[in-house]
Amino acid sequence: MRSIKPLIAGNGIALFLTIVCLLPITAIFALAASAPLDDAMANLGMWLHNIFNWSASEFDTKQRFSKIGFAIRIVIISVGLSFFYFGISNWLTMSLARQTARKSLGRQSAIIEAIQPWIFVGPALMLLLLFLLVPGFLTLKQSFQEASGTFSTQNYAFLWDPAALGYVQFRFAMRNSLMWLILVPTACISLGLLIAVLADTVRWGVIAKTLIFIPLAISFVGAAVIWRNIFAGGGIEALQTINGTTPSYQVGLLKNLLGHTAAYNEPLYNLKFWGNFFLMWILVWVQTGFAMVIFSAALRGVPKDTIEAATIDGANPFQMFFRIKLPQIFSTVMVVWTTLVILVLKVFDIPYALSANDDDKLLLAVMMENARNNWSIGGDNVDNLFAAIAVMLMLTVLPNMMFNAWRIRREQLNLY
Repeated sequence: MRSIKPLIAGNGIALFLTIVCLLPITAIFALAASAPLDDAMANLGMWLHNIFNWSASEFDTKQRFSKIGFAIRIVIISVGLSFFYFGISNWLTMSLARQTARKSLGRQSAIIEAIQPWIFVGPALMLLLLFLLVPGFLTLKQSFQEASGTFSTQNYAFLWDPAALGYVQFRFAMRNSLMWLILVPTACISLGLLIAVLADTVRWGVIAKTLIFIPLAISFVGAAVIWRNIFAGGGIEALQTINGTTPSYQVGLLKNLLGHTAAYNEPLYNLKFWGNFFLMWILVWVQTGFAMVIFSAALRGVPKDTIEAATIDGANPFQMFFRIKLPQIFSTVMVVWTTLVILVLKVFDIPYALSANDDDKLLLAVMMENARNNWSIGGDNVDNLFAAIAVMLMLTVLPNMMFNAWRIRREQLNLY
């Protein structure tokens, strides 16, 4: 029987050249050949413009219909290239199967089933590696450079140098980011689990889940604006008068319930240190619905036989949850935890939209924006400095990702 390794190598090279060379060249020629479609759509737009007497100018009409034509071309070419790629890949796979096992149809089917998943996943995996590994390597390289481009470890030394420019802001930002990193995922997972368990015990559980899930459809900026009105504290100086009268001002719902005084009319999220928790609550409010939906689906997958056996043995609700249900959905909990951790690391909108960017409430993303605008941290070396901070953040997330990979691998081995 012929060796399969040279055939696999040849077909792999053929697929690689198809993705890297043939598909881009074909796309360029297709775009060039279909360029007259833009003019045809622009002429169609002018014809409709003259018939219906649109109020828009002729120039705007041409531009809009020309863009529509370009979008149509992109969609058609993308679909065509997809069929072209999978046609070539299937032909190569069938050729490999026939040449490897000429007389065994079963072996041919096994070879095709083993290769076809990689044909579908391959392009996406290559793009993921390209846009993940390359930026990661460039960030690591930049973290060891100074503004002049020379190799240096000063960017990492800054993290422990109290005399460095902006060290105080960095210390606050690291403290706050770690607080967000620990408390927000913990709160979302705890509330999501609690709601997922309790909602199934009442008749109106579906309605409750829907109401809790709705905030997930709101952008972070929108959520910040909503809670700004709840946390609002007035916004004018105490006892300030205009033309002899004290103007009315808005007091947020929560602050009104807690007892608003004219001596302190700042929003609750402007409180020193404690304001961080009010900002965190906004993200918890948005993301609890996500955790609830995932946990609700996972809990429904717990075998009923196990629950019935535990009930017969006399397990109470707490034992049922912590000893029966939670261990069986622990992998789901870890996936949700990892997703929320990655989300928290990217939080920028909420504190920035509320202008809660004083040193006491800085996050790393907000600090980077401020530093790039006024060179307040690291001077002209701010980009390289934050590259080092990004590397440190990646190292903090790496153990969590490694643990998840190890757990998934162990679960797969236990299945066999």
